[in-house]
Amino acid sequence: MEGMHEEPEPQEDSGHVREGHAEIVDAAKKEEHHEDVKEKLKRKEFEIFVGGLDKDATEDDLRKVFSEVGNVTDVRLMMNPQTKKNKGFAFLHFATVEQAKRAFTELKNPLVLP
Repeated sequence: MEGMHEEPEPQEDSGHVREGHAEIVDAAKKEEHHEDVKEKLKRKEFEIFVGGLDKDATEDDLRKVFSEVGNVTDVRLMMNPQTKKNKGFAFLHFATVEQAKRAFTELKNPLVLP
């Protein structure tokens, strides 16, 4: 038809990506990031913070005390690299959310002895 012409479709060439494709990739990355954040938040529900620890307390000491209320699956005892002693706090991960909640409510001021 006279006077009408079709716009050529944008093509990929080296170093350039079609705009529509880039938007799909961005959306996929955002969704993946969102899922990662949701997963991290969900894992945090299984975790409790324990502060005010004696500097000589060990992971085993924490496990011994907190295993009374649940299955402690991970202990992250924050350490001072210079002194090789703990910084006085840790994060404990439990097998279930219920166990973490129980540890939080039942062991408000636990005595962790080294």
